[in-house]
Amino acid sequence: MTKEHYISFIVYITNDRCEIVKLYPEQNAEARFLKRGKGIIYIYCNKDGLIKKNI
Repeated sequence: MTKEHYISFIVYITNDRCEIVKLYPEQNAEARFLKRGKGIIYIYCNKDGLIKKNI
């Protein structure tokens, strides 16, 4: 990631839980979550906006 184009945060949402990982431009774009069944991952990029992925 660069200071001009980076992922700001990643959120994993299930029926009963929400986990948020805040990222910074100096970091690698990675996060670890315990998989708790079906859920949705939201990724916010400062240039591309909000991205949704069903898992």
